[in-house]
Amino acid sequence: MQKWSALPHPRTNVIKLLEKDAEKLYGTDKEVLFSFMTDSYQSDEAAFLTRNALLILERNAFQNVTILTKAGFRAVKDFDILQRNNWKFAQTIIMQNEDVRAHWEPGASSIASRYIAVKLAKEQGIKTWVSVEPVVDAVEALKVIYDLKQYVDHWKIGKLNHMPAIEKNIDWHKFYHDVVKELNGYSYYIKKDLAKYA
Repeated sequence: MQKWSALPHPRTNVIKLLEKDAEKLYGTDKEVLFSFMTDSYQSDEAAFLTRNALLILERNAFQNVTILTKAGFRAVKDFDILQRNNWKFAQTIIMQNEDVRAHWEPGASSIASRYIAVKLAKEQGIKTWVSVEPVVDAVEALKVIYDLKQYVDHWKIGKLNHMPAIEKNIDWHKFYHDVVKELNGYSYYIKKDLAKYA
């Protein structure tokens, strides 16, 4: 059986359809997020389409665009577009340890490449945020926050759900308060599923 998202493919005529929609929304300040349930840089073809999509939104004066990815280096080539439009760059990083990453995110870019991409974005004046979700290991998640907090403009933290055998091994109340302590003075959002453990 093929793993979900192992063979990504674009929608038919996706760029032409986007161009039509973007023209109708010229100058909008509504947020456009690339993306949540997939990854805009999952393959070379996806990366090519993403760059074209970003250029279309730029031509149509979109004001609020965010890239969310696990791709690390592959996304860096589009920093020129993000920088000149004051758009945001976000990475999903839920652990520091590469062995843990290989288990939970097989096929995704290395943690090191994601760390470097966040730092490069920050150095280039691009607004950054990091999604630490789902938290599968509280210690690992806190390491990410500790390592990157000086490079991240905003954090989003959310717990693991629908996996009770793993969830029960994490002290969510302690983790919540550890996050709040670690991010004191920084911009962050704790999702409702974790916030209820306050």
